[in-house]
Amino acid sequence: MTSHETLGGGAEEPLVLIGEATLDRMPGLAFIVEEAVASFSRFLGDYADGAVLSIDGLEAVRVGDLTDRYGRLGTTLVFRGDGFDARAALAVDGAFRSLAFELLLGSRIVEPLAERPLTRIEDAILGFAAQKLFDGVADALSSLASVSFERDWGAEEAGFFSLGPKAAVAVLVRMNLQYREHAGFAFLAMPRAALDPFRNVLARLPDADGPATDEKWSVDLYDNIVRTEVRADVKIEARGFTLGDIARLEIGDVLRLPIAPTSPIRVVSEGRTLFWCTLGQKDGKYTVRLEEFSDERESYIENILGV
Repeated sequence: MTSHETLGGGAEEPLVLIGEATLDRMPGLAFIVEEAVASFSRFLGDYADGAVLSIDGLEAVRVGDLTDRYGRLGTTLVFRGDGFDARAALAVDGAFRSLAFELLLGSRIVEPLAERPLTRIEDAILGFAAQKLFDGVADALSSLASVSFERDWGAEEAGFFSLGPKAAVAVLVRMNLQYREHAGFAFLAMPRAALDPFRNVLARLPDADGPATDEKWSVDLYDNIVRTEVRADVKIEARGFTLGDIARLEIGDVLRLPIAPTSPIRVVSEGRTLFWCTLGQKDGKYTVRLEEFSDERESYIENILGV
């Protein structure tokens, strides 16, 4: 298993303390889970428009507690992570199984399946859906390690105990599959020990310090921000007049401004000075030439004083 960061000295904090979850300090882990769930929803969209898998919660649970809470839920599938050196388990209820069968087969939704062993065809369909979910997990984990998942039929009789002993801690992802008025639940568990080597990487979001690589985000940024039109006004310092001065004005009078033709003038937008400029003329039109950027502190003081 090749990772970008490996487990350091014993003084470093583990991903989940015994009896205490610290997943809120692992935004990278939540991001990986969200990517995997979104990938599965896109997969379902090829079969049924409106079918969505969403995250209902993320927590740290002991394997023994997992077995007590979800061990008799319905069906538990176990996958071995090649390059991950660990197994992961997926438990689904009867409603999830029914939705998976009906959505992938394109038939109408029926009542949840009774608690009975799956037929070979049902097992193959559910395994196909689970494989797609784990493929999404592997893709989301690709920034940490090269991982692939394959179903481990031999370990499924052990259920969640295939992840480790009763006292071992696992990261549990609770998920909800929704289609129209129908809903089913699934629970994905991975051993904490398999994630510990990456706890420093998982403490930050991927690409948090790097350039944006999402092409759609870049296009939206360009369309909605870079290309946004902004009004800019050239502001020449004004001179005050009394009503008497205005009353005495006649056609042909010249109003003297408090600046010279070579004095710096401002380009202003939304009350904020952007540039200092000089006045000029080109092709019979008045122009301004940008000379320098406005000083941020000066502009702030000008706004306070109403200059």
